[in-house]
Formats: sequence, C-alpha cells, structure tokens
Amino acid sequence: MTRSIMCTKMLPVALLLLVPALMAAQLTKPAAAPEMEFCNRLACVIKADGTIARGFMIEKSEMRGEGDYVITWKLPLQGDAKTNFSGTIGSAMKEAVEPGLITVGLMEDTMQMRVRTYDPSGKPAGRPFHIGVFRDR
Repeated sequence: MTRSIMCTKMLPVALLLLVPALMAAQLTKPAAAPEMEFCNRLACVIKADGTIARGFMIEKSEMRGEGDYVITWKLPLQGDAKTNFSGTIGSAMKEAVEPGLITVGLMEDTMQMRVRTYDPSGKPAGRPFHIGVFRDR
C-alpha cells in the first residue's frame, strides 16, 4: 500500500478521534461576554415633583427636598466614561414655568447625580428641568 493511500484511509479515523476532543474543549471554554456598545448620551426631563416626564437611560428620579433631586442613571457617569452635563429649567410638557436656576453635580454613587433648583433669588424651589449628559471615553 502506498503512503498516500494509507494517509487517506487514516484521515477519517484521525478525525473521528479528534472531533470529540475539540467539541469537549468548546463546551468547557468560557463564553466571551458580549461587548456592549458605548452609549455617549443620556437625557431626561423631570417634573417639579421629581417624577420622570421622559428620558433615555434614566433609572429613577427622587425628590429629596424642596428643589433637591437625585437622578439615577442606567450607566455610570464616572470611571471609564468622562462626563459633561447640561441642565436647564424648562417645562415637562406644556405647562408654564416660573424662572429659576439649576445646579448639577456628581455623587459618590457613580450612577447618580444631584440636581438642585432655585428661584431667581437663590431660594430652593421645585422646578421642572431638562438634563443632557454627554459621555466620552
């Protein structure tokens, strides 16, 4: 029997022995975690009472006192992401809005930010507001 014929006859036997080993290796290999696409913007509109009018990637909003709100997002604002904010007093829908001021800041929890709203004299006051969050790597 020539060498090429022997190799051809041995190949199916080698594959039969090799395939179960390869399959076992694939079954025991940990699956790679799916990579999430980086989200570079978050946004919300919050009513004066602290409820969410609408938003993108917002988890919840809490009113902790007069003009004092904590916004919790579905993505971190700190760490791998570099975050910038924009906030403005504005209507949640079509209601009239009293003039006011707004401040925005980060909190210890990387998913949260504190928003404070004031009347024009600087006294804490509940106001509806819009927040835009811009994230970069």
